[in-house]
Amino acid sequence: MSTWAHFYAGTIAGLAGLSVGHPFDVVKVRLQSRELAARYNGTWNCLVTIVKQEKILGLYKGMTSPAAGVAAINALVFGVYGHFIELQQRHMVFPSKDQTQPSLTNVFIAGVAAGSVTSFITGPMELVKIQLQNQTHTTTSKASLSAPRYTGPIDCFVKIFQKGGIRACYAGLTPTMLREISFGPYFVTFEVISRLLRSLQPNPNGKLSTNEDDLSGWQVVLAGGSAGIMAWCSTYAADVLKTRIQSEPSRYRGVIDCARQCYKEEGWRIFFRGLNATIVRAFPSNAATFVAYTWTMKMLSPVNLQEEVRPLCESTRAAC
Repeated sequence: MSTWAHFYAGTIAGLAGLSVGHPFDVVKVRLQSRELAARYNGTWNCLVTIVKQEKILGLYKGMTSPAAGVAAINALVFGVYGHFIELQQRHMVFPSKDQTQPSLTNVFIAGVAAGSVTSFITGPMELVKIQLQNQTHTTTSKASLSAPRYTGPIDCFVKIFQKGGIRACYAGLTPTMLREISFGPYFVTFEVISRLLRSLQPNPNGKLSTNEDDLSGWQVVLAGGSAGIMAWCSTYAADVLKTRIQSEPSRYRGVIDCARQCYKEEGWRIFFRGLNATIVRAFPSNAATFVAYTWTMKMLSPVNLQEEVRPLCESTRAAC
């Protein structure tokens, strides 16, 4: 399958996952933020409070920023992943005993590479998203009520750049990269569960299936959702540090200083605050991502494209 197919399928997958998971992401960011976390008593209280004070649209704050970049991010993730899988197989790097599928080592390396590359896009994009999400507008005093600092994602990015240059736009890049390497365990988990499920349904000829198209919808949902949970659990602490640094860039001198201050002020539990909301979000969001990805890849497979083109060619010849 062409690398461009992975890029295109990743774009569709990202949009599907974003539409399902963004409200949970807003809750996660609020619970991780030092200034806002004290307002809420937990995941459910945060969700209810946002809806009560800011209406349902409050759960979609900052969505235009990731929506604008989600195509590029997911195209890169799945595109780079597919490219590195093909590259390793072509040069026989950690070859698999089963030549019909990559080894799990290939999958892990490709996932880490994909996450590392996309960090340079997700960093500035999530900085803008977090700055917008932290604009709560819940002030009750008329005297203290003022216009929001940023009117939208473009205005936010421009003001950050004008104030601190390109360096300011990449605040939190180190923890972002530490978080994004979770695409290694992400793709490995999906592959392990997918292969296990395929092994339980032999082909008519009695051989085990190795084709992803043989997975049913619920099996893709199970594998994709589980992959999302595993990825977040493996690097969640890095995401907490990323959120803190991007919420208040001037407060911390770096990721180590941020970790030290967080632990000193709030203890070890801070590194897991908001994990419940993240896990709740991870399963449906990543299930939707992989369902959209596998469906799009199936539609782009040479067999399906030939089936679509053949009737067109036959009707054209008949017309002639």
